[in-house]
Amino acid sequence: MELQIEKLKQKYWKGKTSIEEEKILKKHFQNESSKKTETGFFAEIAKRKALESNKEFSLPQRKSRLIWQITTVAASILILITFAIGLDNLNSKNPYTIDDPKQAYKISRQALMLISTELNKGKIYSSEINKINEVKQEVKQIINK
Repeated sequence: MELQIEKLKQKYWKGKTSIEEEKILKKHFQNESSKKTETGFFAEIAKRKALESNKEFSLPQRKSRLIWQITTVAASILILITFAIGLDNLNSKNPYTIDDPKQAYKISRQALMLISTELNKGKIYSSEINKINEVKQEVKQIINK
């Protein structure tokens, strides 16, 4: 019997038990005299189910309905405005488009020069790092001798 209960518990925690199997587990833990963790857990579930079954639901009052209607209208207007702005952006010409080939060449050349100067600055810093690494290696050689 204990082996069957143990298998049912494992099946329960995996969420694969049927209603009948859960009833068997519930009866087992209600009849069990020692207080184990599972017993407390099933007791807590039973208490919460009892509390939730006593709750009554009521329809929302008039004020909350009015607020709900105003909120839905405001959300609809917001969606329409966003859609209109998006359509306007799709139809507008890209301000960064250049039609003149000579001007495009000039701007591309300036951008490449900027990138080149920044890369050269990076090479200077990397040469400094190489010098530091060389000094480190010399110090290690001196220490190892």
